[in-house]
Amino acid sequence: MNIEQLSYISEVAKVKSLAEASRTLNISQSALSQAITKLEAELNLKLFHRNRTGAIPTKEGSFIVERAQEALHAIYQVKEEARNQLNNSNDLLRISVIPGLTGPIVDTYLSLKRGGSTLKIEVNERASFEIVDDVRKNKIDIGFIAINKSNLDSIADLHFNPIIRGKILAYVSKQSPLANTEVTTPELLRQQTFVIYKDEYVENFITNFQRLYGPIDIFFKTTNLDVIYKAVIELGAVTIGHDISTKFNVNHPPDQIIAINMVDSIDTSFRFGWITKNDNILSKEANRYIDEVNHVIR
Repeated sequence: MNIEQLSYISEVAKVKSLAEASRTLNISQSALSQAITKLEAELNLKLFHRNRTGAIPTKEGSFIVERAQEALHAIYQVKEEARNQLNNSNDLLRISVIPGLTGPIVDTYLSLKRGGSTLKIEVNERASFEIVDDVRKNKIDIGFIAINKSNLDSIADLHFNPIIRGKILAYVSKQSPLANTEVTTPELLRQQTFVIYKDEYVENFITNFQRLYGPIDIFFKTTNLDVIYKAVIELGAVTIGHDISTKFNVNHPPDQIIAINMVDSIDTSFRFGWITKNDNILSKEANRYIDEVNHVIR
């Protein structure tokens, strides 16, 4: 008796046909029949009633098939556990996230490590379009991005799992004349000096804004959030960013910088979530980690 024979009788019992089972198992019907006959001889039991219309388990055969399925499931569990142990011995998850998300990413990881997790991670902050490109080039395993409705088609070749919704807001110093407005107008924004984070969607917003309302004064662009915060607080500049970034960014100074909604003539709504290649399967430990991060973000 061997594993193949157990899988053969399990499949025949399932489809009740030697011909159909042979196609599924990718062996000839003759070879399948001989394997079952050999097993019947070994067990000294007739397992199936066979005829031209199909193969039905005998009473005794039904019990044997049930035990075979239990054995196959146990073998699968042994192989799965061995695979997990092998992966976990060198389980590295490469992650990129939009600015401001490093906090929950690292905090959740430290919590899991204290619980004995063997997972290892590499974390980088990148703009959404750079993260998408890195996923396509296999530079990372998974990325957390922001994307708006009009750009969903651009990631159709990848798997996107949205976690929460958010939007782009304007951020100003509490000393700014705009600080007392709940919703700022294009006219007021055009009078300001901007410092911009180099993110595709932020820059798209600026491009659309200027197309609709005219040019604005952009002091500089950077990927350094600390420099942006400094310019907003000390120079009275305005910046544009995703609300989720400031929510989780431990360096964001809420006592000095506040968020303001902007006009609705430009769609500022976004979905935030994980993006991977469709064929990328994460380890059990990596999936547990991502689930914990999702819980924190939600």
